[in-house]
Amino acid sequence: MLRTFFALLFLGAATVVFLAGFRGSKSTLPPVEIFPDMDHQPKFQPQHTSNFFPDGRAARKPVDGTVPIGYTLPGRFLQAGARNTVFDTTGFASVNDYRNTGRIGENYGDGIPVELTPELLTRGQERFNINCAVCHGLVADGKGVVQKLANWATVANLQDDRILQQPDGQIFNTITHGKNTMGAYGPNIALEDRWAIVAYLRALQKSQHFKLADLPPDKQKELQPAAK
Repeated sequence: MLRTFFALLFLGAATVVFLAGFRGSKSTLPPVEIFPDMDHQPKFQPQHTSNFFPDGRAARKPVDGTVPIGYTLPGRFLQAGARNTVFDTTGFASVNDYRNTGRIGENYGDGIPVELTPELLTRGQERFNINCAVCHGLVADGKGVVQKLANWATVANLQDDRILQQPDGQIFNTITHGKNTMGAYGPNIALEDRWAIVAYLRALQKSQHFKLADLPPDKQKELQPAAK
């Protein structure tokens, strides 16, 4: 029994030494990998050379028509008052002012810190329909395509009083950093576009909570026949 024990002990130790190798020893052979996983893949590293492509570069030129990192906003939106047009790779600003964070100190601020123009609202509508309507719906009532298919309880109805009472800065902050099952859109949506979405959302909310008495008297007269 004792001989068997020592024999097994020796074989076990020899196996460990064989698999692990002698500490400090050098060999021209590659190490033994029991679980190589995906350590070795047939791929090209960025900025490396390649004999496969005619230009000798491993990195490929972006496809025509795609939006690379560093894009600027369309000219028609620049005319609407946009200034900070660089699309940051992170989307999270290092400047802690209201325009970049939606906060004033520790509190959320209120107001749209970019010039409110018809062009801004048009841009906001476009960005809202692309990024937000799929969940929140075209009128921000929480009845988007995703909600109809998946019935997510976390999709907010942006027409609720809870959202109506939120400061503009809080909505901007939520767009930037996300909330609950909603991911952060700061890395995907430029700063001015986020404010344009907030401005358009406020217009949507007013459209769904419209009161005839809120209009000037002349406008009320125009709509009164239709209201009846």
